[in-house]
Amino acid sequence: MGKDVIVNTTDDLTRNTPVILKVNGKNIATKAIDLNTKLLVPLKEVFEGIGAIVKINETNTSAIVSSNDFTFEVAVGKKQVTLGGQDSKTITLDHEVVAENNEIFVSVRLALTTLKAKLGRDAEAGIVTIETLPENELTVTSPAFEAWGNIPHKFVQTSVGGENISMPIKWTGAPTNTKSFAVVIYDAHVRSEYWVHWAVINIDAATSELAENAANSLSDHQQIKPYYGMQPAEFTGDHAYQIAVYALDIEKTDIPNQVVFFEDIAPILEEHTIASGTLVSFFQS
Repeated sequence: MGKDVIVNTTDDLTRNTPVILKVNGKNIATKAIDLNTKLLVPLKEVFEGIGAIVKINETNTSAIVSSNDFTFEVAVGKKQVTLGGQDSKTITLDHEVVAENNEIFVSVRLALTTLKAKLGRDAEAGIVTIETLPENELTVTSPAFEAWGNIPHKFVQTSVGGENISMPIKWTGAPTNTKSFAVVIYDAHVRSEYWVHWAVINIDAATSELAENAANSLSDHQQIKPYYGMQPAEFTGDHAYQIAVYALDIEKTDIPNQVVFFEDIAPILEEHTIASGTLVSFFQS
């Protein structure tokens, strides 16, 4: 990986906010850090907690992580990580790897990508969760971008170089007793408060996709939050946009128009959910 680079994080750490973290329901003893609006998680505890082997060098400046599904190496001061295994690729993180208090911290994007996970939160308790997506639920995909990849500019706001066209979404694996579907896209960044970018309800049970630019033809009664392309604040790093699809046991869902935050709609949908799935991908200004 080349010569190790040590980053002096003294100035950055004055703008830290400790974040309580749970991974697959387990409390992580070392708090994550919200460093200049970018969420970094403790490498060793997070990955050993899911059964990976983490080997950190003697100077605490690099580490090798390996499991049955992936391998990668990180070095303090670096932002690129090459993943080995079934999904071999190189990803660029929104913040360089940081060493602090004998811990190595890495961007939450690395954890979400390797664990095939989504972000969650308990706002009142100040807890951020990382949950591996179950394999026996709905499978949500897009023909326009990969899971845990980057969302193309076409689907983001014009102010950040996009066309503000609603993205294509597909889903499979719905139970036979599904009566309708709902789709919600929301921003899971720690500073966004789970702001909803699109919410569509009362999708016919025979439907298995929303085509590109479907927002242009759907009724206002279905779009309880009209499509609003991604527009993250500059310098806030990667925003994890989560596309949630719900298979429901009712044909018609009554929800007040103009939901704003994910908490406005999720409890209502979950009351009637018989299966769900999430596609996670990223965008930054």
